[in-house]
Amino acid sequence: MLALAAIELSHPALAQSKPRRGGVLVVGLAANPPSFDPHKSAAFATTAVTEHIFGCLLRWDRTGTVVEPDLAESYEIVDNLTYKFILRKGVKFHNGETLRSSDVKFTFDRIANPETASPWRSLYSSISAIETPDERTVIFRMSKPFAPFLNLLATVKYSAIVSEVDIKPTNEVVAGSAGTGPFKFVSFQANSNLVLTRNDDYYEEGLPYLDGLKLRIIPDEGSRVAALRSNTCQLTSVDTPEVVQQMAGQPGFESQDSPANMRVVLLQIDQRTPPFDDVRVRRAFSLAMNRQQIADVVWRGRAALAAAIPPAQAPYGIPSEEVLGLPYQTENLKQAKALLAEAGFPEGFKTQLAVSPATFSDVSVAQVIQQQVARVGIRLTIEQQEWGSLVKTLQGTLAPLVVVGLAPAADPETNMNIRLASTSSINPGKTKDPELDALFLKGRETVDPAARVGIYRDIQRRIADQAYAMFPAACPMNFELWRSELKGYSSTPLAALVMLRQAWLAS
Repeated sequence: MLALAAIELSHPALAQSKPRRGGVLVVGLAANPPSFDPHKSAAFATTAVTEHIFGCLLRWDRTGTVVEPDLAESYEIVDNLTYKFILRKGVKFHNGETLRSSDVKFTFDRIANPETASPWRSLYSSISAIETPDERTVIFRMSKPFAPFLNLLATVKYSAIVSEVDIKPTNEVVAGSAGTGPFKFVSFQANSNLVLTRNDDYYEEGLPYLDGLKLRIIPDEGSRVAALRSNTCQLTSVDTPEVVQQMAGQPGFESQDSPANMRVVLLQIDQRTPPFDDVRVRRAFSLAMNRQQIADVVWRGRAALAAAIPPAQAPYGIPSEEVLGLPYQTENLKQAKALLAEAGFPEGFKTQLAVSPATFSDVSVAQVIQQQVARVGIRLTIEQQEWGSLVKTLQGTLAPLVVVGLAPAADPETNMNIRLASTSSINPGKTKDPELDALFLKGRETVDPAARVGIYRDIQRRIADQAYAMFPAACPMNFELWRSELKGYSSTPLAALVMLRQAWLAS
């Protein structure tokens, strides 16, 4: 199971014993969802919507650290290769159809179908068969042990259950496609707002309390804060720590007490194209970076040094104080210049870096890196792209360098394998490393938690040594702010808004 660092959450509303029904909560989102298809889009902006519309066989509890039943009322690990789920009786999709075991099988068959082009396809390659002996029973059979399985089944991003009746005719999830979640789709205006209404057939009796959600797309942080102040939205997120300090100290506003550093900033490298096909060049680039300076300048020290897994994702993440002990992580300009000269670039070279201004820190990170690597002759041109375009650039390997923040993963396997395994359907750096592939396979098949920790530490050391990608820092996914009239809501370490199903408005 996923182990996370302790996080204190602010729950002033939990003392209020009588939730109030009604009202539409307005949420300020930073980015426009590029898709409503949870099986096709890796974007956090997609998950911020789909987590309200769809459900999974399992889900994370309020702490975000333990899986519990969701659409499955119970499950059994028959053995290391067999998982049996019993679906809840009478669960309805938004289109009125009853959830059946055939829908679950259709969901995972769809993810596995190459025509779907799902980024999650390779994650489920261990599934050898899905059996549906009756309408409420689903049995997954594995070709080999797969330790992350239950964690993935609890995460909408990776395993949202869709209606076969709704999707099968076109294999497309359109805006109004049916899920089983607490809220139903009503309308969407791109780059403006998305409206959801209460699902009166939601299986948890009495929930949700809210009549609906209005998700406003407000890319500018200052505008989101202004909307919160004027009460034209009641919940939003910001990236700037100073804004949180200022707002949380004022009457009428709430925030997390101590958000976890779960967002790893990724510098992805295209390893196919010269000069980055040479490990000496990649190592030189890494040695030209001063990671502590990036954390101090961009987040004023409110960030942590990180390897490929965020340190908050303990025990798999390498502790921040040990990161600089990994290969090529400590700034060394002399060694960087020597490696570049050895690789045939004594005067350095020019290259491009893509980034999106959707998150202030990503552009700032890119700019600091630009200044740092210039000291060894690497001349970066920064290209700022709209968020949806950057997602395509990253997933399609359309730029030599990309800076982007990674949403928290349900299991250390997920973000790592999808980006760095040669068998991955995404693999944005086009990494081909038999040693790394063998470690991924071992991590997947090792069920013992302590043994898995050692494997994923070895994976991170290998990534650092070969400089397949760099990780300037880890920071909170965002800093959430909400008005005090929003009750019953709590943040999660994975930065999900799923607990809105239990929230209500006091006025």
